[in-house]
Amino acid sequence: MTRKIIVLIAGLFSGFIFHLIGVPAGWLIGALLFGAVYGMIRQDVAYRGPLFKGALALIGANIGVLTERDVFLQVGSYIGPLLLTLILTFAGSFLLGWLLYKNAEGMDAKTALFCTIPGGASEVIVTSREAGADERIVAAFHSFRIFFFVFTIPLIVGIGTPAAGIAGNGQAGMTASLAAVILIAMAVAALLNRFFPLPAGILLYAIVTAFLLSEFFIPVQSLPDYIGGIGQALIGVMIGVTFNPQVMRRLYGFGRICIYIIVLFLALGVLLAWLFHTVSGLNMMTSLLSIVPAGAPEMSATAFALNLDPTLVASLQIIRVLTILLMLPFLLKLIERMETRIAN
Repeated sequence: MTRKIIVLIAGLFSGFIFHLIGVPAGWLIGALLFGAVYGMIRQDVAYRGPLFKGALALIGANIGVLTERDVFLQVGSYIGPLLLTLILTFAGSFLLGWLLYKNAEGMDAKTALFCTIPGGASEVIVTSREAGADERIVAAFHSFRIFFFVFTIPLIVGIGTPAAGIAGNGQAGMTASLAAVILIAMAVAALLNRFFPLPAGILLYAIVTAFLLSEFFIPVQSLPDYIGGIGQALIGVMIGVTFNPQVMRRLYGFGRICIYIIVLFLALGVLLAWLFHTVSGLNMMTSLLSIVPAGAPEMSATAFALNLDPTLVASLQIIRVLTILLMLPFLLKLIERMETRIAN
């Protein structure tokens, strides 16, 4: 545990330095890069437990405090365009899976298709094991995909967003009411997620709880920007350490096709984000964060860092992941049929 805390502190410092020198989403990017460097040198820490969930709850609580009432009403108006992009995402991911299978020597069809399912990484990995795919390859592919997306998307959005900066008030200080809202929201979110677990559920529960508390029960006047920065840096370093030599060796064994597929995956996300932007009227950068398959916590943290409506981003990302998870049993049957046809 001591080493985990030390790595988190070092990651926070790296994020702070990147923030100071003006890198878009600097808290997130700086901590992510530090975590990746550490993960390549040593493989002795992992954060997929209470610490990771605590970081998600902190991000959610900060987003909830900044949320305006009309955001939740906006979500419903984007369901149609979201479903359209989801259908196209499924089609594109199956095409990429087929390309991966055809060009990655030694990779079976089921494993290749699971590598390109754009759902929550942990849920897809678990399902791939139950389906008989090679979960080690699936885990390596999704780990690299998430790292690549979380590093690339904030830079794209930051460059494309004039005067982007962390939401909040840099001059504000921590108050007793703000601390109470954040701590209560984190505790309630952890409790709800324990009894009613959802993908990224603790993030969603923290957003809603903090919004309700700050809007109706404990008024909060301002939010210091460093609070959001800390949450983003924690997420960054926890994701970064998953990027390690084992991941690289597994993907390297299949050649450059893995890199090409991940880059094409990013291109597909950008194209679908443009389509969503065109159909819905939502601005392009927020559309990109909402549609690209990179995870609700990571993309909402980026939106929070760049002051781009993180509640809407988190909501649309969570709806996307939930839809894919509901479709997984049907996708599994489709994968098995395709595998049978290929074998014959």
